[in-house]
Amino acid sequence: MPATDATLVLGVLSGDRSAFAELYDRRARLIRAICYDTTGNLHSAADLTQEVFLRAYRGLGALHDPQRFAAWLAGIARQVCREWRRGRLREQLGFARLVAFSEASRSDEREDQPDEQTQMLRRAIASLPEKERLALHAFYLQEQDAEEARAVLGLSRSGLYRVLSCARQRLKRVLRKQEASS
Repeated sequence: MPATDATLVLGVLSGDRSAFAELYDRRARLIRAICYDTTGNLHSAADLTQEVFLRAYRGLGALHDPQRFAAWLAGIARQVCREWRRGRLREQLGFARLVAFSEASRSDEREDQPDEQTQMLRRAIASLPEKERLALHAFYLQEQDAEEARAVLGLSRSGLYRVLSCARQRLKRVLRKQEASS
């Protein structure tokens, strides 16, 4: 009869590295599926899966109920995926900020207009409710961490993430509408 996850977790905590390899073999497909669902890319999903198991190995001592290893691991995967999505959005908005800055610099030198994509992004952000615009600005454009951004906006941490999530979803819809009408 195969060992339970709880037995393997206790083995890892006792120093048995092969027990963690067994946990990996049992749960890697599930974690990779969770990560793929977020990324839509096998290579990115594989990288995130490795990150999940690395965090799990490092934090295994914090697991209070070894019988809940799979649920705990899935929670880590969801957190890693959220961080990945935020990082991707920060990269996209950071690029947009760079483009906007570049355009502003060029328009100081010459009276050129920003390209159509930058104009669309500016219009989309301007159409968002104030709280969502401020959250995007604080978290992504000013690159404040979640604690600083939530304090500035007077929100709880979960409230900030909820506002950011709504803002990203609304921004996607607005951009799609703008692209469709172009």
